[in-house]
Amino acid sequence: MKKITTYLLTLLAAGALFSCSGKKAETAAPVDDGLIEITPEQFKSSHMRLGSMGSQTFRDRVECKGYVSAPANAMSKICPPIAGKIINIHYKIGDYVPAGRVIATISGNDFMALQQSFAESAAAYSKAKMDYERAQGLWAEKIGAQKDFLAAKTYYRSAYASYESLRSRITALGISPARIEGGKMYTSYPVMAPISGYLTQINAVIGQYIDVETDIAELVNLNALQLKVSVYEADVRRLRPGQTILFGTTGSNNRTLQARLTTIGKTVNPDTKMIDCVAAISKSNGVSLVNESFVEASIIIDARQAPALPVTAVQKQGTSSFVYVVEKRKGNSYMLRKTPVNVGQTDGSYIEIKTQLPNKDIVLEGIDTMK
Repeated sequence: MKKITTYLLTLLAAGALFSCSGKKAETAAPVDDGLIEITPEQFKSSHMRLGSMGSQTFRDRVECKGYVSAPANAMSKICPPIAGKIINIHYKIGDYVPAGRVIATISGNDFMALQQSFAESAAAYSKAKMDYERAQGLWAEKIGAQKDFLAAKTYYRSAYASYESLRSRITALGISPARIEGGKMYTSYPVMAPISGYLTQINAVIGQYIDVETDIAELVNLNALQLKVSVYEADVRRLRPGQTILFGTTGSNNRTLQARLTTIGKTVNPDTKMIDCVAAISKSNGVSLVNESFVEASIIIDARQAPALPVTAVQKQGTSSFVYVVEKRKGNSYMLRKTPVNVGQTDGSYIEIKTQLPNKDIVLEGIDTMK
């Protein structure tokens, strides 16, 4: 019985050794000359990809944050020129409004009083003009008195000034002064868009009384949006107008939008303790930009070409870096050599390789399982 038990234990131990030997054959293992053999099955299961060393543009950059903003001439806060009650609002938030289009209509006692004052001023001006022309004729013929001529002239000029002032106010409202002079009054006046742009705010509703200090709406010309970024004082010395800025929305590493640095600030922002710089957006790649949206940006200071590999081709072990070079083929298997390299700057998905490598294929992907 003891012999049978010993025999069974021997068989189990042999089976265990055979199983372990089989598992080791499935992983990359170094051979005698220091090369690592990768079978076709291992190559496929690890999703390996071969390639050669390439060249990549590496950029020296200043990282910063900022936001998209509209310059002063691309924004408009729309206020009523005369206080009154809102009769109608013709657009909603997000609508595009061409310059000169009516955004809202307003009526009220102040508007009616202005029309009345203009009509009375127009009548007084017409009478003063006739009196002045008659007195001027009499004075020219030496019939009338000089004091009557001077009095008529003074009254005429005063009436004319009042008439022109009120006429200008009526014209600025977008209504016809001639109609009012003819005795036909308006019941409301239009509030028009001074610039073309998108409505980003509407701060009133129909029936609301609104004064001249209250904004009805806000218009922004999105075609004129610019980039405003905040840069540390130490980095500002490296900036020059014309440098390219790559930017994207906050939280995204995909900086595909471009801008051109136009203005470098000359003073430190007391709130951020940084210097504000402005850039003109030159490439939005079809992305709809939103006013006041925050962005993460990189100002490109310098660019250079250097040998590079995808970051997936480089294996990090402590402070050392390695790549796997295809030394030769052994049947259908690849014989790889683990080669130490000195790496430099990383730019996106590529890393700079400072070591001279042989002109052979390199494993670009799938080295995660390599030891």
